Amino acid sequence: MAPRFGVWASGETFSAPSRNVLETEMAQTRIQAVVFDMGGTLEDIYYDSASHQEATRELQRLLSQRGLEPGLDLGTLQRTVVSGMEAYQAWREATEIELSPERVWTEYVFPNRGLPRDCLEAAAEDLTFFYETHYQVRRLRAEAPDVLRALRERGFRLGIISNIISRTLVPRQLEAYGIAHLFGPVVTSACFGWRKPNVRIFLEAARLLGLPPAACAYVGDTLSRDVIGARRAGYGLAIQIHSFLTDKADRGKVEAAPDAVVRDLTEVIPLVLSRSETVDGDTGHIL
Repeated sequence: MAPRFGVWASGETFSAPSRNVLETEMAQTRIQAVVFDMGGTLEDIYYDSASHQEATRELQRLLSQRGLEPGLDLGTLQRTVVSGMEAYQAWREATEIELSPERVWTEYVFPNRGLPRDCLEAAAEDLTFFYETHYQVRRLRAEAPDVLRALRERGFRLGIISNIISRTLVPRQLEAYGIAHLFGPVVTSACFGWRKPNVRIFLEAARLLGLPPAACAYVGDTLSRDVIGARRAGYGLAIQIHSFLTDKADRGKVEAAPDAVVRDLTEVIPLVLSRSETVDGDTGHIL
């Protein structure tokens, strides 16, 4: 099978090797890096109608503070925001493209509300950060810091690939959790332009790590975005951890199976150690 070619967002071409080549490389290459998804993997995420209602009250105040008055009562504002984001979600899943926050709020959430476009665009990142942190309740998994430190102590490089609309959410959350210093590349769809499962975003993370994809393990909570994308890109391991979002994202999708399914992040450590070249029995470090 001939190599498959594509184009980066910058216009440069890239090639993805055939499945046979990928499988051979994956079997022969030791794991040197672990790349994590953010929401649903490092973080637990939850939402329901009550959390949406409370978030909408605060959003209404935020809009007013920014001089944006869509003229909607609380219930209508909630339905407008949620339905607009759902429409955008359907579009971005179909195209695997991430639009800027400015385009999301002007074209999908408030396209016909007569709001000043320049004011809405100026507020778009703040509105997006608010949406991502209030319409979805986020908490760092309790075991995550210890797992990340243990992986670093054993010589693994760490990275993140996250599908997110906000440009600032992931770095701000990592700083707030006190774990930002543990990571190398943090690649978000908001900044990169392509979203999982598109192969480009996985290859970009591997490039920034300075490693072939086969030397990277990926940990995520969905088959449809995480496991399929890691498989297509030729990552050496694709590990799944279930979250509140898993069934919502994966309903009816069975294109790929993970190498392993873990109950919590501590189980990632022996999985990646088993695929590292040599482990010192006394120190646990990669030799």
